[in-house]
Amino acid sequence: MLAPEEIRDALERRSRTLGEALATLDAEMSAETGHGLPRITMLEAEYLRAVTAAELQWLRSVIDDLRSGNLTWSAADLLAFAEAPE
Repeated sequence: MLAPEEIRDALERRSRTLGEALATLDAEMSAETGHGLPRITMLEAEYLRAVTAAELQWLRSVIDDLRSGNLTWSAADLLAFAEAPE
C-alpha cells in the first residue's frame, strides 16, 4: 500500500501534466477563436477543457488535504476499520 506522501507525489506529477495540457488547450482554443468559426465547431474542445479544469481543481484539493494532514491513512487504520463491527 502506498503511503500518503507517495500518493501526493504522484498526484503532484499528474497535476503538473494536467496544468500543461490545460495551457495547451487554452492556446489552441484561442487560436481557433480568431478564425471566426461558429461555436459549434469548438464544443468538443470546450468540453475537454472543462473536464480537464475540473480534474485539475479536484487534484489540487486532494493534494492540499494530503499536505495539511487532513487526508491520511495507514495500513493499521484501514485494517481496524475493516475489522470493526457494523
